[in-house]
Amino acid sequence: MLDTLLFDGWSNPIRIMIMAVLIYSYLILIMRLSGKRTLFQYNMFDMIISIAYGSTIATVLVTKDVTFLEGAIVLGMLTLLQLTIAVLEMKSKKFGAFVSPTPTFLYYKDNYCEEILKKERVLKSEIRNAVRQQGIGSMEDVEAVVLEGNGSMSIIPKSKTGSMDTLIDVKGFNKN
Repeated sequence: MLDTLLFDGWSNPIRIMIMAVLIYSYLILIMRLSGKRTLFQYNMFDMIISIAYGSTIATVLVTKDVTFLEGAIVLGMLTLLQLTIAVLEMKSKKFGAFVSPTPTFLYYKDNYCEEILKKERVLKSEIRNAVRQQGIGSMEDVEAVVLEGNGSMSIIPKSKTGSMDTLIDVKGFNKN
């Protein structure tokens, strides 16, 4: 057993190298065919697809029992599912709201949104951290902090509020 632990001949490493080139080339092809939406900011389903891609690629590379064709079919089906979800998301507002969670305020007009902080499990210190990373030294200079559907935080400084039309899609937005 110890004699094969580090090296068990050249057939497996050569197979892995060939499979890596094939699967990588195929992945580039399906990414190009599926369009830029595949590379766009992640929502929940995009993250699931990315994890499934990684798992599939790893399985194809290191499992002798899985052929390139089988891996290619799985990657193709995952891409087709993702594209189907994207089309349904564009055609149905209800489905879109289900797939891409609505952005919500974490901080708005000098107040933390306590209920949303609890619901989304976000700490005030995380908000202050995100604000500091934007180079803002005081919460008094912040008009809004929005938790986006992809989990990122957007910070709107008071000095750049303008017409506030970018907040129209945020749950609870009232222009007044």
